Amino acid sequence: MTFPPTEISRDLHSSLEDFAKKCDFETLYKEYSWRADTWQNGFPDILRLETRIANAARNNLVRKSDILAVAEWGSLRNTKRIECPSTLTLPLYENGRPDKRIEADPLTSLRILQAKTAGLGPTGLSKVLRFALPSEYGVIDTRIVRMMGVGDAISKRESWLSLRARNDGYGWYIPKNQSAWPREYSKWINILRFFSRLLNDSGRPCPHPEAFSRNGLRTRGIWVCADVEMALFSYASKFYST
Repeated sequence: MTFPPTEISRDLHSSLEDFAKKCDFETLYKEYSWRADTWQNGFPDILRLETRIANAARNNLVRKSDILAVAEWGSLRNTKRIECPSTLTLPLYENGRPDKRIEADPLTSLRILQAKTAGLGPTGLSKVLRFALPSEYGVIDTRIVRMMGVGDAISKRESWLSLRARNDGYGWYIPKNQSAWPREYSKWINILRFFSRLLNDSGRPCPHPEAFSRNGLRTRGIWVCADVEMALFSYASKFYST
């Protein structure tokens, strides 16, 4: 279930539609590559993490061990800095379906997760949510912000977000103390909702590896926020490889 998009201005709506016309989301999804995760391999680590985290998330729980596993998958530089309770309670599901509070405010769970953890920046926080509830969340990655944010964009046509990424000599990151965070993460989720709805309505199926639908993680061919984000990550990676 992906909620209908909100907070999409007329100008942004037009820009997103133009982008969807020129981009082959199905091919971009299949081109996604992160460590062992490729479409040809069946996205094995993503499958493993989604399967691992799903049951706890359906009970509105996220475990520290899962957060550490996601951080390791995401190549966080120093996982020893991560501090949080052994189990966190987050509003994710309600009666077996995504919590309707997320419809009105995608930041509902992010604010709680951010308040209860230390050592995770915007990218790390969004990765945890992406694995806990992939139907409603996607990662906000430095490559995406550099391509679709401000300050380091190759193409101003895709400057959809008022976020900046920085590199102080030890790698790119998204500063948590910028005024646009976490507000712009809400906009990012609405962009992912927009594309997922557009793709599903247009009959352009998502080419999920078979194991995702077989294990109940996806409905065959239906795009969700995490799928769209993977395609957009592939797009950004054509311009930024680090």
